[in-house]
Amino acid sequence: MTLHIFNPENDLALACPSPHFIPPASARQMADDLSALPVWWAMRGDAVCVASVEAARRWAEETGGICPEVKWVGRDGLPSDADVAPWGWSPLMVQRLLTGGADRSRLPDEARLARYRELSNRRHAVDMLAYLCGSGSDLGQKWRDRLCGVSYYCTGEQDIIQRMRQYPETLLKAPWSGSGKGLRLGRGGYVPPLSGWCGRQLREQGGVIVEPVYNKVSDFALEFYADGAGGVRYTGLSVFLTTARGTYAGNWVASEEDKVRWLTDRIPLLLWQMLKTAVTHYLADWLGNGYNGHLGVDMMLCRVPGAEYLCVHPCVEINLRRTMGQVSVDLASFLAPSSEARFVIDYEKEAGRLWSEHCRCEEAHPLCLREGKLLQGYLPLVPVTPSAHYRAALWVSPKGRRCPVV
Repeated sequence: MTLHIFNPENDLALACPSPHFIPPASARQMADDLSALPVWWAMRGDAVCVASVEAARRWAEETGGICPEVKWVGRDGLPSDADVAPWGWSPLMVQRLLTGGADRSRLPDEARLARYRELSNRRHAVDMLAYLCGSGSDLGQKWRDRLCGVSYYCTGEQDIIQRMRQYPETLLKAPWSGSGKGLRLGRGGYVPPLSGWCGRQLREQGGVIVEPVYNKVSDFALEFYADGAGGVRYTGLSVFLTTARGTYAGNWVASEEDKVRWLTDRIPLLLWQMLKTAVTHYLADWLGNGYNGHLGVDMMLCRVPGAEYLCVHPCVEINLRRTMGQVSVDLASFLAPSSEARFVIDYEKEAGRLWSEHCRCEEAHPLCLREGKLLQGYLPLVPVTPSAHYRAALWVSPKGRRCPVV
């Protein structure tokens, strides 16, 4: 049996790696409201840790039989005989598991946690991008005119200033951060408050990543699983949308064939095949036996001045944890062959608004199943209560409509 836990504060906990780190209230609220989300990738008979066992059981019974059968457990009574699979690993996650009764021998030790954190540093995405676009890779040699992207890991203020001056507009990133919070636009030059933010990152995290801003057309990602023994397996393509601030907003849920067709309508098929192969091999060499679990590599389709075609930015981020893109890949298995869906995480500051919207959606878009698969309608992927501020939901529709997220 595997115990699944949704801990969306993982990236924040890596930025401040104390086992006693207290996540912001918004992250704690999201973890509570969406705690049942792992049921959609759990195996039958697994356990899922939730904020309310009673609410999870009642919701699962109301999903029309589509929800997998799992054991719901509370946070203070974790099974000690289970393997543990959180959203991501951090010292905070291990401390919570120990407090809840988990078996210490089944959890990563301090050395492995330190390795996970080091691998999660954004400077590794800088290295991966340079390799994929460079002449040292088959991908870079053959497709350099269809690739774009440069990124710099800076360890001093003068280095940051120099890189910012190279481009009309830049994006600056902290080595560790979560949900777009560690990003700053480099407009206006190296002046306060940006200079103060950079100085803080240099002192606390050792560096700042600087890269030009691209004319992005679409976001997508390649999802993988690392077995911890040097093997990396491609698990699927994810196509997603972001808000104007760059934070995650949703995913297109469809078959792998449909998503690959969408991508290869925009770039050559051979480029896609070589991209997937190159990234898989790079990850296997880089990770070795240092990481076991899901991960995703975020990419972009961009317009480049002077080019009549779209270019691929092959490594925007490396997310060394399960991702919402992987969730969308997992959700595709619940769809009827004739359907596609839009997967969305939404937020309302005022309690009660999501509940009202949830009730409206259930009435206006009733869920329809065919042979145990989702055919059409609205499906809340977690319990939605009057006190909820976050919701995960799926809107299912027949194929043939324009993809709702691209």
